[in-house]
Amino acid sequence: MAPSASNTKAAPIHFLCGSDEDAVKKAAADLAAKLAPADPMNFETIDGRANTVEEAAQSVQRVREAILTLPFFGGGKLVWWKAVNFFDETGVGRHSSVKEALESFLPDLEKVDGPSVTLIISALGIHKGRTFGKGLLKLAQAKYFDLPDLRRTSEDEIIFQIERRMKEAGLRPGPGAAERFFQATGIDTTAWSQELEKLLCFAGDAKAELTYEEVNRIISGSREVLIWDFCHAVLGGEAKLALRQLSALLAQDENEIGILILLAGQVRLAALAAVLKDNQMLRLSRGSFVSADVTAVGAAYLPRKKSGEPISTYALGQAAQRSQHRPARFWFRALSLLHQAQKEMLTGESDKRRTLELLVLDIVAG
Repeated sequence: MAPSASNTKAAPIHFLCGSDEDAVKKAAADLAAKLAPADPMNFETIDGRANTVEEAAQSVQRVREAILTLPFFGGGKLVWWKAVNFFDETGVGRHSSVKEALESFLPDLEKVDGPSVTLIISALGIHKGRTFGKGLLKLAQAKYFDLPDLRRTSEDEIIFQIERRMKEAGLRPGPGAAERFFQATGIDTTAWSQELEKLLCFAGDAKAELTYEEVNRIISGSREVLIWDFCHAVLGGEAKLALRQLSALLAQDENEIGILILLAGQVRLAALAAVLKDNQMLRLSRGSFVSADVTAVGAAYLPRKKSGEPISTYALGQAAQRSQHRPARFWFRALSLLHQAQKEMLTGESDKRRTLELLVLDIVAG
């Protein structure tokens, strides 16, 4: 993701920040390589990750010592305060003693001049209203790398971003490849980098198109993928695959009631999609992945999030694609079966695993 700069002034302090952890890490590493002094002894890296108040205070003190201690043999010095996680209101950053330690550090930051010391700070977040946040941003050249806000950005856009990153890495994603990647990793950009490395190793120097099946083979096996595949196997009427995925989930100690609730959510989407489609309020469109186009009248029937916004049509399209071989009345019956199974599980009237397996067979068999 391209960074958005808060200022472009020349400054001896470089601040890189944002929720896109992988982008922040890469940009900071590239900058450190660019600014690295000729003498490697004049380059110091300090870990900014802290799990306790004491660790945060120690990290601040190490940076203070690093920027105030000039190289013994002269020359410019580069200090990289790396992956700081206590500039905002999460974790140990909430504690008053950490805030005080940071505020007391501001006068030392003002001494960073560039010729003798240059400072790079990379962080996951910052509270811009705090005294330290305000002071740092006045002194530093700042760049932000943030993940897209799913409340404002559709899953379709996330998949397009993944497809773009695949191409930038030298891969040629075929139909469904980026979509499968998204199903496995969500918006975890650190996972994106890790999985892209696997795919690059698999592809080698070949320029052949990367298929859905190849992506599935390389990155499948995560909890998210198993749950996704299980629900879609049930919607698609694939009994053997659904039972295999269910066994894999239970082998990972997934809760039976939790699995049932997730499946119920997908079946509700299938029922809704069938009703909308029967009334010509929904149409499936195909590109590099399947998406649902819902009319303005149909959008009024979509469930709402806590924010009041309608749910994403991406999930609706996925459910619609896999369940379209069954009419709406079939999915209403499936919801009734799910409700009965949930009652049996909660009252302890049956073995939960056996109830789930019979439920899957009953829905798939119709």
